[in-house]
Amino acid sequence: MLTVTYFYREPRDTGQSIEGIFKLVSDCLSERVALKEFYCDGKLSRWKNVRRAGKYSSQVNHITGDVNFLALGLKGKKTVLTIHDFGFYENPVHSRLIKTLYKLFWFYFPLKYVDMVTVVSEFTRQKLIRYFSFPVERIRVIHNPVKPVFRYSEKGVINTLPVILMMGSGKHKNLDNLIDAVKGTNYHIDIIGWPAKDELERLNNFGISYKVYNKLADEEVYARYVACDILFNASFYEGFGMPIIEAQAVGRPVITSNFGAMKEVGEGSALLVDPSKPDEIRAAIESLLDKRCYDEVVGKGRANAAKFDYRKIAEQYLEVYRELIG
Repeated sequence: MLTVTYFYREPRDTGQSIEGIFKLVSDCLSERVALKEFYCDGKLSRWKNVRRAGKYSSQVNHITGDVNFLALGLKGKKTVLTIHDFGFYENPVHSRLIKTLYKLFWFYFPLKYVDMVTVVSEFTRQKLIRYFSFPVERIRVIHNPVKPVFRYSEKGVINTLPVILMMGSGKHKNLDNLIDAVKGTNYHIDIIGWPAKDELERLNNFGISYKVYNKLADEEVYARYVACDILFNASFYEGFGMPIIEAQAVGRPVITSNFGAMKEVGEGSALLVDPSKPDEIRAAIESLLDKRCYDEVVGKGRANAAKFDYRKIAEQYLEVYRELIG
């Protein structure tokens, strides 16, 4: 039986998206692949974690993301690296020193030691080629799967105070322009994350109804999808855009950005807007208050979400592992 080790970052109280993705994959492959797991130890230096990683190698070694430097401890082994995005690398707030170190130890050196790279979108694939000239023939695009917990829930009547759900925080998530889009209306915003102080002040100053949630388990996140009327995911940057397909699987229409990975994931099944234009965002929200438009977008979204079934994604990873060992 083929043996595969999954290499993870250290366990965290929040941000378990990477672990959740590969938990689904490993569950699907458990009868055909012998699986092991390695977690970085947050109490140890990165170099000590690199040395530890080499002792856990298998026929195939899969670095699942965010700890690309572990590849330095797997030299000569059959190794796959998953790259989710280049958000940190591209963020202009980081100093030249930080960016250089990150470039060297998260990308430049690790890419020399891995046999294949999987990326979660064509958008990320193009950036990998552009920034690091990684060989095209050694890149595979494998999208993120939607978790089965995000099951369909039929929507009845739209809430009297229509609920717009926003997943995540950070300026790139674009809460500011959503605020500008809904000020003076009767919309309510549910936010899962940690909005900045100035964002909360603007919500309060404009008298916008809102509620903030954080540290939610998957079932609690699902409950927020069920309770909402519309998902707002018109971000300025996403490596993939997982909330798009989660909301679509639940049966809620999505407003997302008209470029990058968000367009790739949602085009033809979500309403695409320029995230820098509050008027476009507001027009998209208003259009979804029409029942015919609402149902049409929901139907297209459900069909789109079906393409990201976790069992299909697991088969694609298994194909990569088999390709590696010939």
